[in-house]
Amino acid sequence: MTERTAIIFCIGHELLEGTVLDRNATFMSKNLSELGHRVRSIIVLDDVEKDAIGAFRHALNAAPDYILITGGMGPGLDDITRHCVAEAVGVPLVPNEKAKGMLSNSYRRLVAKGVVEDAELDEGRLIMAQIPEGAECFENPIGTAPALRLVSGSTTFYLLPGMPEEMRRFFSEIIMPVLQAEGPGNQRMSRILEYPGADETVISRMLTDLGRRHPGIKARARLQGEGTRLNMRITLSASSMDQEELKLSLDRAEADLRARLGLEMAGDASGGEAPGE
Repeated sequence: MTERTAIIFCIGHELLEGTVLDRNATFMSKNLSELGHRVRSIIVLDDVEKDAIGAFRHALNAAPDYILITGGMGPGLDDITRHCVAEAVGVPLVPNEKAKGMLSNSYRRLVAKGVVEDAELDEGRLIMAQIPEGAECFENPIGTAPALRLVSGSTTFYLLPGMPEEMRRFFSEIIMPVLQAEGPGNQRMSRILEYPGADETVISRMLTDLGRRHPGIKARARLQGEGTRLNMRITLSASSMDQEELKLSLDRAEADLRARLGLEMAGDASGGEAPGE
């Protein structure tokens, strides 16, 4: 089975300024990875139309299975996601009656909660009912802007609000069932070894050689601790449709690395296994 892939975009100048912490990409990438999808890249974009259109076109040319975009879905002047996706795909932005009805429901609900004073869909609010032609819309049960799904060739776009609570609701209720219905993708498994050493240069050479001897095994090391209490956390990971093959490959690579660590450096490593990282 061909590996399923995804590209994630997070839109918003506040993310680039560092005034808002991006929790959406972490949430989506973790869930996608656990379902066997490979996240090819996570990209943060400013609210600049030319840059966003170019980035979306470039991603579409890479033909991932999914392009997930959060942010830029509101009624403000800097909410450009719908327009930029339409431009990138090559379809017009059109008023949608279903989206308009969803907005009407949302504002009536917000009036009842005392969040806004009136439910009138003025010109500013109706911007959120302008969607790329051919897109499917989904009512927002928390905020206002509907989420959208748009298919272009072999790629499916999901356009989601940037507010984490809204995004997670849509992801869990709309996207996850689709991914689960497709069946499992490549399974991922990781092994973690803790080594009481701090020479990243030696470890890096060793892991490069390990990768050559064990194709499909990805190895990386991270120095952790502080002062004189430093140690190396080494992660071996791989993915495969065959869980038994995956386990055997990691067994061989781990045994090889442990033997080399014992020969070249003092001390022993202790390791563990996780379904993914």
